Amino acid sequence: MSGIAGVVRLDGQDVLEVDTAAMINSLAHRGEVVRQAIDQGILLAFGGALETDPATETRVAADADLFTDAEQDNLFASMFAQGGPAAFNDINADFAIALWEASRQTLVCARDPLGVKPLYYVYQPGRFFAFASEIKALLALQEVVVKPNEHKFREYLTWTTSYVPYSAETFYESIYSLLPGHSIQVNAQGLALQPYWQINPTAYRSLTRPEDYSALFYDTFTAAIERRMKGKKRVGAHLSGGLDSSSVSSVAQFLLEKQQRPSLHTFNIDTGLASTDESEYVRAFVSKWHPQHHTVQPKANVLESVLAINHLFDRPDHFIIPSSFHLGVSQEANQFGCDILLTGHDGDSVITTGFDFLDQLLDASDWERLQAACHQYIDHRYPPDFVANPPRLRNDDEFERYALSILGTNLKKRFREQSSAEFLAQVRHQKQIFGLSTVGILSYAARRVKAKLTHRTLLDSAFSESFNQRVVRRPLVSTEPLTTELSQGRPVSANQVLNTTNVICAEQLNHIGAHYGHAYSFPFFDKHVVELGLATPLEVCFDQGRGRGLIRNGLSAVLPTAIVNRYTKANFVEYGNVSAQQLYQATHEQFALAGHPIWGVIDRAAFAKIVRVVFNARIPVKQKTRYNWLLSRIIYLALWLGAIPKKG
Repeated sequence: MSGIAGVVRLDGQDVLEVDTAAMINSLAHRGEVVRQAIDQGILLAFGGALETDPATETRVAADADLFTDAEQDNLFASMFAQGGPAAFNDINADFAIALWEASRQTLVCARDPLGVKPLYYVYQPGRFFAFASEIKALLALQEVVVKPNEHKFREYLTWTTSYVPYSAETFYESIYSLLPGHSIQVNAQGLALQPYWQINPTAYRSLTRPEDYSALFYDTFTAAIERRMKGKKRVGAHLSGGLDSSSVSSVAQFLLEKQQRPSLHTFNIDTGLASTDESEYVRAFVSKWHPQHHTVQPKANVLESVLAINHLFDRPDHFIIPSSFHLGVSQEANQFGCDILLTGHDGDSVITTGFDFLDQLLDASDWERLQAACHQYIDHRYPPDFVANPPRLRNDDEFERYALSILGTNLKKRFREQSSAEFLAQVRHQKQIFGLSTVGILSYAARRVKAKLTHRTLLDSAFSESFNQRVVRRPLVSTEPLTTELSQGRPVSANQVLNTTNVICAEQLNHIGAHYGHAYSFPFFDKHVVELGLATPLEVCFDQGRGRGLIRNGLSAVLPTAIVNRYTKANFVEYGNVSAQQLYQATHEQFALAGHPIWGVIDRAAFAKIVRVVFNARIPVKQKTRYNWLLSRIIYLALWLGAIPKKG
């Protein structure tokens, strides 16, 4: 592993040696440190080397994994000299850097487009600027006050079904996270933040056929994995049996065999629950590729795992299900000497299903193609024997229900935009084209009304009235302007890829890997893979109803057939329910007292309702997802609040 840290004084004072020592001690697990004194400051690189460019008097501390065939000394310093921060857009790498430009007495920090490498900072105008790969190194500085940021609690504890832009705020007041795809320039005159990530709008215009996109995906994805494995002694990978993890593992093992290197170590989590069992697909992968496979159980003590994450990550756990998953895999990988763990985490946000193609057809009023697309989708949701000779009545019923679910949102939009006569004419037209029954339409309307009424009783949060009055919403510095710009004219929104969940989960895995001695790496978050995914037409991904056409077609030669033809995903709601119950039972006495800081945030009555739902055996487990999430996160936060480091 590697990391960086440093301090620049803006007031002419020297950096205290006690602060330097504290930062070094905080990040000692990231590797041997190299120091470089600069004007009124210091740069620290852990597990790596510092770049020095005497010609431009530039010094660079870099935490970087480069994914390029060309080897170049002083890469970041030379690229910056050629084009400033905008030149970082031409580097395909996971990186966090701090560059001291002596001629301008300016520090420049930058972070990779997907935010795989964390970088946090403290800025006190006119006094100092400090940065580090982990927050704990900043908390160790004498002039940094440790104070929880309650505004972050609102984001963390609010259930939402939309993508939330990644913001610069952390769980600590005055400590910020550098936005992915952005750079900061800071000097005695002030601080300036600007995006550098841009996408070439003409990069993929030569691709005209679906097979062209699939072939390019194969080449790009294979290159992303090959470059991540370059120079690694022992490679490991998460293997759930899903399309994403199986794609990563299949390509990795194919390359290792081709290069006559030791076999891939694959790690599969077994929760012991039938609802999460993906062993059929894992066996299909193992049978085809014969890796060194390991089945891992989540850490038995859920509370212990959450406390460990709070300590390693310097903030509450972010995953919906406690990271006993990831701790179990990382400990096992450490025992086998893996120096890298590949993961397919959230690959479906990069290489999408393409099911938004149906909305595209709706907007174009292309009813004939929409009808065909709905049938294609339904046919692929059933096993082959069903599709070959389906019971006609059931298939018609399924088609009607699905067609109405697609048409419903559009009809609601038209209802607001059209006159009553125009709307009714539209309904009659679509009823005729799709062969919809009056009973079916009325049943759909009744289900929508019932769902809407039910939703009104669901909790999206459990904040106390005093918290809502005390912590009002405020504008946030976030990735939203960047993702909005990147999404212009593209079939897929960049916010689907660059968002709070993806970035913070990558940060959390980075911290876990640093602790256990291996790099976590995300081939789906490779810059070139992401840009191809954003540019691929929805119809190509839709793939005649199969979904995720780039993967199914591009990797058909390396993926087991059972996984290519898989259209399901494991359901972890039951495990989430079990772990939430275990966590509550293990912790409720710790924060039951009225004086616990969690009750300055959470309403006791709302919390009690959440607990009742989570433990109510009569409520179907699939209806508990948001309550499992809310209960777990409230407990994560309560444990973190109870363990915030105290400073004199």
